Amino acid sequence: MKQSAILAGALALCLTLSACGSKAPSPEEVEAAIRDGSVTVEDALDKGWITQEWADRYQEERTVPAADKMAVNKVGAFETETLTGETFTGEELPDAAFLAFLDPEDPGAADFYAGLVDAAEDVRAAGADIVVCSKGDMDAGLFQDAPFPVVAYNESMRTALAQNDEMASEIPCVGVWYVNGSLISAWSSQVEAEDLAASAPGFAAMAQEDETSGEDGMAAVAMG
Repeated sequence: MKQSAILAGALALCLTLSACGSKAPSPEEVEAAIRDGSVTVEDALDKGWITQEWADRYQEERTVPAADKMAVNKVGAFETETLTGETFTGEELPDAAFLAFLDPEDPGAADFYAGLVDAAEDVRAAGADIVVCSKGDMDAGLFQDAPFPVVAYNESMRTALAQNDEMASEIPCVGVWYVNGSLISAWSSQVEAEDLAASAPGFAAMAQEDETSGEDGMAAVAMG
């Protein structure tokens, strides 16, 4: 099944899961929703949709050495522009940053963006940052007084993300943690300010560890 079909099914599943409390989703449907970020493994376990054995196997299959993950998900060189028309390149990305790919015209954009704004101060205090990549109107009122960089998600950035562009482009509002040149976390289509702030110190520390010990010194981490 193509990834786009999986994502479409995952998004449909979110509605199904909330509307139908009696019929449990299939393991395939649950896995699609977990990959999309609409449901976490913990949520699925709590609801009895999956077993602990399934969860352990799922995590094990997706746990890869950090060095391998960083190579596969490396972000290439790119050049785009900010809200004020200034040039912004990949070299200007912080060592640790939550990259949010957002369509300002999407109905869920305001809530997604509000979560980023609410988390910004704590994320920055932890040594990380947030960068919003707009997939639409750069003059959108939504971005007025943004407390973090907002750049255009243009063709140069899409090329730089390579295979990860499918996630960034197809889901209206989605984010992922970036550490020292690579996308390192699971993608998330929902943002809770408290959760984002809580995750920031770990990724900031990972960026510092990478700088001091090199990629081989990083522990294995799961992509989601």
